[in-house]
Amino acid sequence: MELMFQPLKRYADFNGRARRREFWLWFLFQIIVSIVFNILRSVIGETAELLNGLFSLAILIPSIAVGVRRFHDINRTGWWLLFPAVVFIVAFVIFISINGASFFSTLASFANVGPNPTPDQSMAMMKAFAPMWWVIAAWFAAALVTFVFNVMDGTAGPNRFGPDPKGRGGDTSVF
Repeated sequence: MELMFQPLKRYADFNGRARRREFWLWFLFQIIVSIVFNILRSVIGETAELLNGLFSLAILIPSIAVGVRRFHDINRTGWWLLFPAVVFIVAFVIFISINGASFFSTLASFANVGPNPTPDQSMAMMKAFAPMWWVIAAWFAAALVTFVFNVMDGTAGPNRFGPDPKGRGGDTSVF
């Protein structure tokens, strides 16, 4: 339970390493709080949404910090945390450079579509957004890579980011 709140104790500490358990317990804590806020939203309405927004802002820095420390544990730089966002931006820029003119003219044609589009209008919208699926697929692949990194066991023994948080020794020789 102590590891669940470790990111709050190390609020803006981007140095060192974070075990898988610390990272995933922090993730679980965020899910539990999100469920509580969703229940509160049905009870007290918009006030719960405001509190949820404030809470999200309050835990933004420790969430980034524990993510960076998690990458440090597998001996990777914390910049890997930005990998999915960078892949999405690059894929989107490529998409716009290739399909931008036709995509935006198609979007402009949907200006008169109301809240209940006809089946023909719905099909036209699906056809307009279909080429953008590869952008989402590229982002998903990058997110999958970072997910795999986050489920990997940390480097045994000390690495360039600090000592092993599991306390595994440095002598790994057989003889």
